[in-house]
Amino acid sequence: MKLPQHSGAPPYRLVADAIRQMISSGRLAPGDKVPSSRELEAEYEIANMTARSSLRLLREEGLIYSVPGRGNFVADPPPSGATRVGAGEAPEGGRELGSTEYQELSARLNELSGRVDHMTTLLERVIEERSRPDAT
Repeated sequence: MKLPQHSGAPPYRLVADAIRQMISSGRLAPGDKVPSSRELEAEYEIANMTARSSLRLLREEGLIYSVPGRGNFVADPPPSGATRVGAGEAPEGGRELGSTEYQELSARLNELSGRVDHMTTLLERVIEERSRPDAT
């Protein structure tokens, strides 16, 4: 499928609009996997960087989220007003996290906090050992 050549909108916005339409029509439901950048590249006959820019735009709008190693997925629930954003328009309001994305980010944050706490404890032990008078 080729994109319109004389639409005036950048190709990455046209592809983002197509995916946005699939989401708003229910063709892609919350939690569904979104086509990869390679799939978009082949389907719309665009450069991979253009496809990646489309996905980045949708992530910034909060319509999709990424899971490293698994792909991009439709956010649950999509942000309010997201279906009204079209080519050349800015998204309305702030970004809302879907419950799945929130849980994944929360788990990652907890893991990182645990690692920082562990490293802090180790560092404190090293400092304590070095500050002892008998330490060389």
